[in-house]
Amino acid sequence: MLKIGILGSDNSHAERFSEILNRPDHAAYLPGADAKVVAIWGAEPERTQQVARDNLIETIAATPEAMLGQVDAVFCVTRHGGLHLDLVRPYLQAGVPTFVDKPLAIDPADAREIVELAAATHTPLTSFSTVRFSADAQRFFADARQLGGIRAAIYSGPANRRNPYGGILFYAIHCIELLLMNQGTGVQWVQAIEGPGIDAAGNGNLIATCAWADGATATLQCTVDAKYSFQISALGAKETLHTVLDISDCYREGMKQILACLRGGDNPVSPAQMIEAIQIGAAIERSLAQGKRIALSEL
Repeated sequence: MLKIGILGSDNSHAERFSEILNRPDHAAYLPGADAKVVAIWGAEPERTQQVARDNLIETIAATPEAMLGQVDAVFCVTRHGGLHLDLVRPYLQAGVPTFVDKPLAIDPADAREIVELAAATHTPLTSFSTVRFSADAQRFFADARQLGGIRAAIYSGPANRRNPYGGILFYAIHCIELLLMNQGTGVQWVQAIEGPGIDAAGNGNLIATCAWADGATATLQCTVDAKYSFQISALGAKETLHTVLDISDCYREGMKQILACLRGGDNPVSPAQMIEAIQIGAAIERSLAQGKRIALSEL
């Protein structure tokens, strides 16, 4: 059995991933996974105790590093991507297979360091938003390959800049990853505009345009006050395609990908794609701050 430790309890994902592996009574339980969350560390003791109690996690670690030698793999699920490098560094250095929940990092330099450390120690590492592995998203990607090449697309979902978890990337990462999985890496530049503030924090609905060298484009629509949903519209050279994604199975389907990778299988997300997702998020923030187009080569 693969013994898993969780780094971070603040995120609801700590519960979602644990119930899939630890709770046979839960509808999302994955029989035959041969994996269990056996330990958890969190910065908030009461919250950590609640997650452990509700999901049958045996050990609460006193420090992030305390699970070293006790687990076969770690899931880093803290909300703020800026914390991820320091949390996973000891595990990657020790060769412990690692999954970093979205986003991999906030700073592209951190993202590169995580990827490079895993490569240097030959440690299985993957990082992604599970939204991309929902069955509905996978069907869309397969159908989109029949469009004759995507020339323009729109990816819509909730996100806001003014939050305590690292800014726009905390939630825009979902749509950014859908974009990269559907159209591939190689974004040359990003330009973003935010509308008037419409909530108490001053967040406005936001649009970011991404462009590739061959002239293909994509638009990210990050909404503050729209209905919670993820939608994709793809315009191909031959056909068009639109969907409102059903992501209800995303954690379970994502878990299958995580376990296979951490056990030494193929990585479902290339290192280049992991890094570019963080560059796009950083480019959105810089574009909004500077009021201009930002080349990803700057990041």
